Amino acid sequence: MATIALNGRLLISGRLEGIGGFAEACFRRIVQSHPEHTFVLVRDRRPDPEWDWGPNVRQVHVLPPARRPWLYDLWFDYAVPRVLRRVGADVWVSPDGFASRRTTVPQVVVMHDLNFLHRPEWLPRREAAHYAARFPVYARSAAVLATVSEYSRRDLAEQFGCDASRIWVIPNAPGPQFQPTSDPLPARARWAGGRPYYLFVGSLHPRKNLAGLLEGFAAYRAQGGEADLVVVGEAMWAEQRVPEAGVHWAGRVAGAELAEVMGAAEALVFLPFFEGFGVPVVEAFAAGTPVIASSLTAVPEVCGGAAAALVDPTGPGAAEQVAEAMLRLEREPAHREAVVAAGLRRAANFSWDRSAGLLWEAVVATGRVGDGR
Repeated sequence: MATIALNGRLLISGRLEGIGGFAEACFRRIVQSHPEHTFVLVRDRRPDPEWDWGPNVRQVHVLPPARRPWLYDLWFDYAVPRVLRRVGADVWVSPDGFASRRTTVPQVVVMHDLNFLHRPEWLPRREAAHYAARFPVYARSAAVLATVSEYSRRDLAEQFGCDASRIWVIPNAPGPQFQPTSDPLPARARWAGGRPYYLFVGSLHPRKNLAGLLEGFAAYRAQGGEADLVVVGEAMWAEQRVPEAGVHWAGRVAGAELAEVMGAAEALVFLPFFEGFGVPVVEAFAAGTPVIASSLTAVPEVCGGAAAALVDPTGPGAAEQVAEAMLRLEREPAHREAVVAAGLRRAANFSWDRSAGLLWEAVVATGRVGDGR
């Protein structure tokens, strides 16, 4: 039987961001579905019982903590290869885009997007420069390279000179907690002072276009809209929060609470400039919540024709288009019902079980692991 090492660097209890959520959802399912293999979860933090998924997985704490560009190199190029040799790893699975340049162990690498190439100013200078220098090398050295959308597959192929047909697509998915709600009143009371509300979910980061979101909300209010806006998320590199009438800043919300706030929203308003996928979109669809979305990058692909509206956030009149879409959802019940139904159908195309299965197939494709069937 094989020994498969898993990069658990972004498994942080209580703070699973997008890539960490992908890792947790896929890794847990793979470990539990393949008891015939041994899994080693390699982390730069001390072992945490939250990641003890079964008797066939053990956690290894590896220093130094990989949280700065120069420490990334130390961790991936020196510390990780030593662990891989010590545990006799057959495959190294890295869901955060990083690889090791100093190991012969086959690597399955998942790169979620290339925003650091297209808009490096959105990241701290050293982070963006490090990613731009290392990720092309990682992409070309991976035994299997994967990403989360067709958009990102094309982008990876174009930017790094990879064969697009050899890049796997393993999409994100909504968790099972995202379900339609029959009673929005408790969530309204908790998150918006009892008022109906529109919703944003994501990091408070420039690429999420919070300024455009607030302009759209202001235009909606100016045209007679009465609902509030709830903003879920916290700052990554720079604080984006500003005081605004009718806006509730909820901070970080996760798990059952996120499902609650999502399911009771009038709509998710999600207008980023750049996304490799856009997880809140499929979470909203699964919760029976309409989506007003950006028309840029991977977002239309993920929406699959089920959005209430697609708006170019860089185009003229974007705020007015957002306001019009919000008001239409309120004033045309038949339109709203059709959009909700389309979203539920679209959500059914995404499943963590399916995505975990695809990641396992990528592991098997290295030729070092039997599929267990």
